Parts: sequence; C-alpha cells; structure tokens
Amino acid sequence: MKPIKILLVIVFFVSLLFAQDKRKVGLVPFANETGSSKYDWISFGFEYYLYSKLSVLSGFYVPEKKVFREVLEKAGYTGGIPDERTVMHIGRYSGVEVTVSGSYKMNGNQLVLTVYYSNSFNGSLLMDATFRGPITDFFNIGRKVIDQLINLAGINVTSTEKRLLSFTFTKSITAYGSFIKAYLENEAPHPRNEMVIGLFRKAIREDPKFWEAYYNLGIVYFNTGRYQQALEQFNQVITALPNFDKPYYGRGLIFEKQKKYQKAIADFKKVIELNPNNFKAYYYLGRIEIQKKAYREAEEYLTKARKLNPEYAPIFYELGNIYYDQDRYRKCIEYYKQAVKLDDQKPLYHLKLADSYYRSQIYYNALNEVNAALSLRPDANGYFLKGITIYKQAVLEELINAFLDLLEEKPGSKKNTESDPNVLIADPVKRKKVYTDMADAFSSAIRVRPDFMEATFNLALTYHEMGDLQQAERYYLRTLQINPTLVRAHIKLAKLYTETGRKEMALEQYRKLFYIDPSLFVSNPTLGPEFHYINVFKKFRSELERQIQNEPNNPKNNLVMAKIFKAQGQYGKAANLARKVLTFSPNNQEAKKILAQIEKSSRF
Repeated sequence: MKPIKILLVIVFFVSLLFAQDKRKVGLVPFANETGSSKYDWISFGFEYYLYSKLSVLSGFYVPEKKVFREVLEKAGYTGGIPDERTVMHIGRYSGVEVTVSGSYKMNGNQLVLTVYYSNSFNGSLLMDATFRGPITDFFNIGRKVIDQLINLAGINVTSTEKRLLSFTFTKSITAYGSFIKAYLENEAPHPRNEMVIGLFRKAIREDPKFWEAYYNLGIVYFNTGRYQQALEQFNQVITALPNFDKPYYGRGLIFEKQKKYQKAIADFKKVIELNPNNFKAYYYLGRIEIQKKAYREAEEYLTKARKLNPEYAPIFYELGNIYYDQDRYRKCIEYYKQAVKLDDQKPLYHLKLADSYYRSQIYYNALNEVNAALSLRPDANGYFLKGITIYKQAVLEELINAFLDLLEEKPGSKKNTESDPNVLIADPVKRKKVYTDMADAFSSAIRVRPDFMEATFNLALTYHEMGDLQQAERYYLRTLQINPTLVRAHIKLAKLYTETGRKEMALEQYRKLFYIDPSLFVSNPTLGPEFHYINVFKKFRSELERQIQNEPNNPKNNLVMAKIFKAQGQYGKAANLARKVLTFSPNNQEAKKILAQIEKSSRF
C-alpha cells in the first residue's frame, strides 16, 4: 500500500474516532471468481465469520444482515465488487462509513482472498489487501481481516472482547463448510428444516467439538417448536464450554417462551456477563420486564439494546409497548413509527401504530397505517379497526366543517339552526359511502374470523344505520349465536323488531334481557308508547315467581331473583338466595360473584 494512501486511511478513521463511539461497517458479499458453485459457501462463510467477530467488539457496529441485504438491493448492487457509485449509494441508504467487499478464488487447494475497504461517503477506495494460503487457513485469514480493521480504526479492545475474538469455531474447514451450507439452507425463502438439521449434524460428526454447530442446531430445534431437543443441545454446550455466551442465550429463549421468567432472566444476564455487546439479551430482558409490568426496568434494558443496535426494529416496537400498556398513546407513536421505518414489512407494527393513532384521535394517520397492514396480510383486527376508524374520521370531518361554518356565520344569522342534531354525517351521499365502507371492513373481518363478535355486532349496527333492516337482523341474530348474553345486541334487536311492528318478538327480546340482567328494568320498568307503557318489570317478575314456585331449587331462576333483590338494595335476601344456589351448585360462579359483591359493599 502506498504511503499517501496509508495517511488518508489513518486520517479518515481518526476523524471517525472523534466523531462517534462506534464505526459502522457494512459487509458486502465476497465475489466468487473460481467459476464453480462448489465454492459459493466461502462467500457466506467469510461474511458469517466477520459478522460474528465484529459484533463482539464495542468499537464497531455492523447492520443486521437482513436490513443490509435490503440496502444492497436498493443501492442497485447485483453482485461482484461494488464500484464507487454503488458504494456511495450503500452509504447513503445504510449510514455505514466503511464497506468491506472483496473476491476470492481457489488455485488447487490454495485460497486467494482480496479485500477492499471503501469510504462510503464518496465511494473511494481506502485500502486493499490480498491474502493467500491453504483453505485450512480460512480462519487465520479471517482473523487478519478483523485485526486490520481494528488497527485502521484505532479502537480499543477489552480483555473480554479479546477472549471472544480468540474463540475458535472449528479446526475443520470441512465441518465449517457443512455448517455454512446448513446456514444458507436455513436462510432460504422456504428452508427444508430436516436438511438444515442434517447438515448441522454432519458438521458435528466432522468435528465433535464444533460448539457453534451444536448451538445453531439447538436454535433450529427451537424455531421448529422442539424445545426439549433444543434444551438438550444448549445444556450440552454449556457443560462443555461454560464461558460461551450463545447457549445461555438459546436456553433463555426457551425459558422466555415457556414463561419461566426467572430462569430466562438468569440466562440472559449470563449472556451479558460473558458478552456485554449482545444486544438481543438486553432486548429479551426488556420484553420480560414488560410482561411483569416493570416498565422502568424494561425501558432501561431496551435503551441499552438500542444503544448497541439502533436499527433493530423490535426494540422500538417493545419501547412503544411500554407506553401503550400505560395508555400513553401519543408517546408510544414515536417508537412505533421508528419500528415501521426500520421494518415496514411487519403488519403488526403498522397495526399497533394505527391503533395508537386511533386512540389519539388522529384518524387519518390511523387509516393509512391500517391500510398498510392489510396490504401485507389480511387480519380480522385490522379490518375491524378500519371499520371504526372510517366512522370516526367521517364524524371528525363533519364536526370540523360544522365548526368552520359556524365561524363563517354573520352575527344574527340563522344558518344551520334547523339541522338534525342526531345526524352526525349530514350529506346523504357521503353518509352512504361511509356506511358502505364500514360494512365492507366489518364483513372482511368476519370472513377472516367468523366468530368475531364485535365485528359481527358492528356490522349489524352499520346495516341498521343504513336502513337495511333485513341484514341488520341477520347479523344481530348471528351476534347472539356467538354471545347469547350480549345485552347490547338484545336491546338493538328489540328496537329493530319494534320499528318493524313485530312487538311480540321485541317483547321476547326484553324478556331474555330480564333474565340476563334484571337490574336494567328495576329503574326503568316500563316500555314506550309503542307498548302502551306496559310495566314489563312487573310482568316478567310475576312470571319468574311462578317458575320459582314450580321449581324452588332451579339455580338459574333463583339467581335472577337474587339479582333483583341486589339491584333493589335488599342485600340480605339476595345473599340468602345466592347461598341457596351454592347449596345445590357449589361451583356456581355467578352466585359466588353476587356474594362477593354484597360482602364488599357491606364493608363501606
């Protein structure tokens, strides 16, 4: 390397050293110049090695492979060694300061590796180096690349980091080849899990002390739900190599999945003790603390994870969950937005952001996000949220327009004084469009999840508002098939029957309501003029008393009478009837609930 080039490199890296704590390095796949696909694994083998080693160094930050792959595609990279323009685009889209790229070829059993370090701000080549040696020197060559980066960047390496760097994957290049082939199959769009497992096992047969392969085999077992086999793999590695951080991480994943939180916490903390730069251990500790509702501790862990990896979308999603769980919806929006920005292909992120916008009454943004989520994957909750958001947005626009009209009125004007206050969306054309869109959304939710009670009920309400009483009746009845005790559905169906002149059917709905919650009729015992102000409470209670007289020990009827006494403040009688029910049905939860409520109220 020429002296002037060395000087430029030193100046460049020193400027980075003073600019920030970490140097951000992008790993571009090495180009295979051998002309044979037999050696394609070497490219990913170097990438895996470099990523693994750089990730334990606090002075470097390497973007997630999945994220960086998307950057390469966006930058127009199609393979080979990137030119200056492509390097600049990579830097612009990813924020990396340096790209590491290169090529390799095989001359017999000799590996020739050429490495290029490029300034991603202007695309210029900072330095290059060529390494030669037998393929068995693969890891020594990889370590030289790591040492070269460390020296050029001028970063400090702690004793813990030196120990992690010295960890040898395997002494068998044949085993490493099987290992990398397993990894490549695992990252395929449709991985064949049994082939992945077979290749990892082959790597272990070729080197029985290949602990990285044992760990990765455990992860495959974990990802396919074979938790006991995964646990056996991780425990085997921990016994053989207690200072290796990865198996503790894998075992922590199992315990977290099984909600054995104390064991998971112990393992994730062990990971951090052995490898302080493992951001995922902090991430999972944060997730666990959210489940425990220990939000301050959760934020501390997730903030540490964010510092180590500011581009891992799930960290921001969980930070948003901290505030969402505390009903601080405007605060959680900023974190969900960042999660979406980092990974806009996760429907869940869009949905949670949409929900937060909805709860913050920012309906336009909520609709945009829910539509983005639904474009990625049909989702019952998403369609339901879309339906209620369409209505809220329309009502908000109507209120704003009404307010603006009010501002424009001249003193003494009688404008809008005759409008119907019950019609929230006055324009009939717009109203029809809103209700049609709502019906489409709720119908889509039901298609995805046929037993979605709230969507079914809201679809019935929408048809009712549209004046399509036949469809409204259909979906009220369907709602009651899903939940026969839903008070709102009985009330709306009774009103629909009243509107259509079917008074006996309406009266039957009120009767069913009486047996579900008689307290509704204690303070409002009579129906309206359509029923000539009949006292239904008196009518239904007389029927109930006759039934109790015929069947004194019927639990259902005695519970209804107990609810009546409780609503009337006759707690002694209510408690006696509840105890009577428990005599014949000791596990009756309704009777226990009534007694508990009476006992609680009697204390005050």
